Amino acid sequence: MVRFTRTFHTVGQGAFYSEKIEYNDKQVFRMVYDCGSKSIPESLLAKRIKSDLANNVDIDILFISHFDKDHINGIYNLNPKLIIIPFLSKDQIFLLKLYNELYENVYDIKLAETPEELFQEAEVIRVLPDDSNNDDSNNDDSNTFSEININIDQPHKRKNIKKLKSKSIIQLSTDVNSLWEYIPYNPNWNKYAESFKEKILEEDLDWEKLTNPSSNSSYIKKNLSILKNIYDKLGKKNLHSLIVYSNSTIDNCISIKFFSNKFNLYNKCLYNRFYHSGCIYFGDITFNSEIENSFYKFLSESKRLQKIGLLQVPHHGSIDSKGHKIISSNYLFRKPIICIISVGEFNQYGHPSAYLIQELQRNNGIVLMVTEASSTLIYLEGFI
Repeated sequence: MVRFTRTFHTVGQGAFYSEKIEYNDKQVFRMVYDCGSKSIPESLLAKRIKSDLANNVDIDILFISHFDKDHINGIYNLNPKLIIIPFLSKDQIFLLKLYNELYENVYDIKLAETPEELFQEAEVIRVLPDDSNNDDSNNDDSNTFSEININIDQPHKRKNIKKLKSKSIIQLSTDVNSLWEYIPYNPNWNKYAESFKEKILEEDLDWEKLTNPSSNSSYIKKNLSILKNIYDKLGKKNLHSLIVYSNSTIDNCISIKFFSNKFNLYNKCLYNRFYHSGCIYFGDITFNSEIENSFYKFLSESKRLQKIGLLQVPHHGSIDSKGHKIISSNYLFRKPIICIISVGEFNQYGHPSAYLIQELQRNNGIVLMVTEASSTLIYLEGFI
């Protein structure tokens, strides 16, 4: 018997999602996807994380979608054994640093560059961009893999893997049976970095001076208006967000209960029926044709797409994320799909977009919002 619980925690303008998989009433495997908030002070966030996890902050897998602080400023309260992050090239990391200089300090650069120093007891794996031809990412093929098997009896056994290909299967199993799988996908946003570099050169700026740590601060200040103009033209694209598919590998219909206590003091069961257990976490991604033509195609051809019953709507329901297309883009999503939006109750960004919600609902999306209010907590549990 496998029991799983998937929780969408009440952190408002941020993201904190967790899964707990119990096998034979004893082995427990815990996964967290992002953990941060802009709506809650960090001291209160730390208390909420520990309370929500019943003071057990040992996490078997921590997926980090991207390095915006509202998605990661709570991870330092966790004790992860394995951390999986998107691979970023040197140019891409530089663009994060540049954004911090030009606008607001939103990216955790040290986490993006050297997470091994911050989590010395954890193993770190970077997911390569889809079909990457980047020299930075492919210089050590001996440590690049396309599959990981995690034995639930020995989940902390080190994998000795540095890099993982997009669409690789991370499989959770016993000695006999496969139980669960996670499939990470890192969209290739090299084109954005290349476009930015081209614009820099068009403006007769020196790329070497710009990226040289010893001189770039004064050079950036000198050319501040030009650099801001380039960023404004290209837009702050949320392209480096690691997407993760999560589902049972036991090919049976399962009974799932969705709970919310928004409408009364006790948990109200929203659904109690046979339902698909598959979920996709999108982080803050800007949905585009690459995701549709590559990741969705892969999930469709492998018969996984039709097993999805729940989606996390990207970027807090921002219209710029094109999140309404996560279901309208594919004919397989013609069945009702639960669409979760994490959003600050009184955020300053106008999230979520009313148009986005209407489009999701028009395409059979059942939209549920999770804010910082504890009454909006949503979780589901299922038995296989």
